[in-house]
Amino acid sequence: MEHARKSGRFGMSAKLNLLLIVGILLISIGLMQITYLIYKRKVDSLYFERATSAAKDVVNEHLAYQLTSYLRERIDTDEFREVRARAASVNDEKIIEDWMRAQPPTPYLAEYYAKNESTIKYKERYTLFGDYQELKDELTEAMHAQGIDKISLQYIVDGVTYSLVEPGESLLLIGTAKEPIDALTQYGINDAIPPTIYQYGGNWLCTASEPFVEEWEDKQWTPAQVYVDIDMRNVAKDRRWFLVNSAMYITVFTLLAMAVSMLLTWKLATKSLKQLTEAATGFAMEEDFSRENVIELPIRSNDEIGDLYHEIRFMQERIIDSTGRLTRITAEREQIRTELKMAASIQSSVLPSQFPAFPNRPEFDLYASMEPAKDVGGDFYDFFLVDDEHLALVIADVSDKGVPAALFMMSAKNTINYRTRMGGTPGEILTSVNAQLLEDNKMMMFVTVWLGILELPTGRLTCANAGHEYPILRRPGEAFQLLTDHHDVMMGVIGKAAYQDYTLDLEPGSRLFLYTDGLAEANNEQEEQFDTVRILQALNAHPDGSPRELLENVRGSVNRFTGDAMQYDDLTMLCLEYRGSSDI
Repeated sequence: MEHARKSGRFGMSAKLNLLLIVGILLISIGLMQITYLIYKRKVDSLYFERATSAAKDVVNEHLAYQLTSYLRERIDTDEFREVRARAASVNDEKIIEDWMRAQPPTPYLAEYYAKNESTIKYKERYTLFGDYQELKDELTEAMHAQGIDKISLQYIVDGVTYSLVEPGESLLLIGTAKEPIDALTQYGINDAIPPTIYQYGGNWLCTASEPFVEEWEDKQWTPAQVYVDIDMRNVAKDRRWFLVNSAMYITVFTLLAMAVSMLLTWKLATKSLKQLTEAATGFAMEEDFSRENVIELPIRSNDEIGDLYHEIRFMQERIIDSTGRLTRITAEREQIRTELKMAASIQSSVLPSQFPAFPNRPEFDLYASMEPAKDVGGDFYDFFLVDDEHLALVIADVSDKGVPAALFMMSAKNTINYRTRMGGTPGEILTSVNAQLLEDNKMMMFVTVWLGILELPTGRLTCANAGHEYPILRRPGEAFQLLTDHHDVMMGVIGKAAYQDYTLDLEPGSRLFLYTDGLAEANNEQEEQFDTVRILQALNAHPDGSPRELLENVRGSVNRFTGDAMQYDDLTMLCLEYRGSSDI
């Protein structure tokens, strides 16, 4: 016995290590994904809380409200709009600054400055411009305290949002209309806007807003709203930073885990499996199995590998026992096969197989064939001259297959042949044969038989049918047609059965086709049967052919129909062409 390992094979050790590596990687990636999602939510929540907190810090400042309310009243005037238009036309914010410096501050600060002489150093702010600067300082302080990107004051008039104070921006923006943002249009002038993410100018922003609201006499005055903007790119940077660091830590953890896993795999599993493989291979390469070759290894582990070791030993012992039995069985089967071949040869020899069968008889021509489904079959056909003027035709099908059916077939064939030569009509012959078959039919087999005796000078065919398939007849100038003749019970079933005759008058040129059910029931791979319709189509494809040509045409059609499908029944056919008496 020769055994060789395939080159480039993917061994068990590699498979186990790969499985562990994939498992560790999947776990690592899963953990990183979970921690990243948790961190992402935490970071987003932190930034959103900062945005809301910054807006609320400004709104809650009393001074900020006073300054915002006063500034809104001064800005939302025709006078300021005229000044801003003049400044915008020459792009000079100094015009706006000079106008604001000429305006008095909010009365709240004016009163405060008047009471506190220590504030004299802030005298330069004792104007509307000073109020504006104070608001910018408040907003800038809130922006730095919360770590946000942008904060501004805006007010809304008739659904249009206008800029009021934006740290770091030009004075020319004061009172200018803002571009509407679709994500924020659903909120009213007195509504607080929760953190809302949207795309603006190619970037993603998160905006939150809190309004200044004053109520008196069931009315509300909202001088402005505090808008806080967070650039989501900064949030993304924090996420990436966490992701990179997590990837580094997980990579180190994964490599360590893989190294430990591979070492443990080798020690606990791969090493023992390799020993088992080498020992089992050595056993398989032995030409003669004996108990001295059973593997013996120092494996004592109480686990699956230990179980495998003991199972391999037990299997090798069973192989040794089975090999001896197999050798004996093989010899016995070879003897049976030889005997079956001999039986098939004997069965074939008892069926007429020389064609043309009667070369000196011009009145008729015939051809027959039988293909067993097993080595030996249960179908048979026969034809012989009873005398110079009478030709007997027999076709039959035994109920079983194999050797028992073949023995029963030979008994039935010989009995029918012998009884026919004694004389009598087909019905009388089958009645007599049926009684003889029942005398010693311990296996309870039965057989379908069609028997016909042709009077050669006249063409009169006397027939009897013991449960067999309908014959197919073609008269000169016509097509092959199924002949639904009279059916009696199968032979070997009822002891006192009486079989009836019927006659057919054959004209010269007539053709009679006989077959067993193995032809009609031949099946293809879709479990469809060949049936009598296809038999007629095959016969009528070349209806004027000789009996041999007709049988070959039918067999070819069956082969094309069945393909590679296994057949379970014998296939037997017989065809007679009646040419008429030479004396006529």
